[in-house]
Amino acid sequence: MTHDDLAKRLVNARRHHHLIDTLEPERVPPDAATAYAIQQAVLAGLETTTGGWKVGARAPGGPASGAPIPAPLVHASPARFERRHFFRVLVELEIAFRFSEPIVPRAEAYARDEVLARVGQILPAIEIVDSRFAQWPNVAPLAQLADAQNNGALVTGHALPYSSLARVLDFVAPELELTFDGASLVPEAPGNPAGDPRELLVWFVNHCAAMGITIEPEWTITTGTYVGAHRIDTAGLLHGHIDGLGEVEVEFV
Repeated sequence: MTHDDLAKRLVNARRHHHLIDTLEPERVPPDAATAYAIQQAVLAGLETTTGGWKVGARAPGGPASGAPIPAPLVHASPARFERRHFFRVLVELEIAFRFSEPIVPRAEAYARDEVLARVGQILPAIEIVDSRFAQWPNVAPLAQLADAQNNGALVTGHALPYSSLARVLDFVAPELELTFDGASLVPEAPGNPAGDPRELLVWFVNHCAAMGITIEPEWTITTGTYVGAHRIDTAGLLHGHIDGLGEVEVEFV
């Protein structure tokens, strides 16, 4: 199987809702550049546009990664999903952003101040984590990166002006809640492993520039979980709240 074949298999897995049973080690993308190329090939194969991106890092200042989210998988809260439409359901509570204008590729790197000056909106979000690999989570990280970094869907709350919250919102440790049928899913010490998620926007803008991708203002950029990932195995109501940003809700049936 070539890497073009992996893109085709990922497209078929999404279109026909079947898992990729095995991925031999020699078939794993050899590097991040190949995994990112596969992401774009999957979007093209699905004949869809980008609706957003997910970005993240395991530590403040650590290596970042990201993946485009197909437009049909970005939903406004309150959202309602049938669980059978996913292979598995893990949920994360996140802070997301939208830019105020298109950001076009250029040779010179975008500086942090330039990036943050272009942020237009901020909103709470719930990401649904899923994978097209039957062996997940025992799948090579580069294969997971090729598979949209395990994205299944994104649900967004009401957008607020970033300028009104940039100086007052606690981006590192906001007050928040995530419940499923009333039971809290928040760990004892919540927090985004990347620290302040706005730093990921700088990586994201320059990553897209390097790939020749123009960032559109309608894209929602979600920036990593504050509560870990929680598996949902039954129908029920998932409700998230981030103090200062508001509510986001998903019903699973």
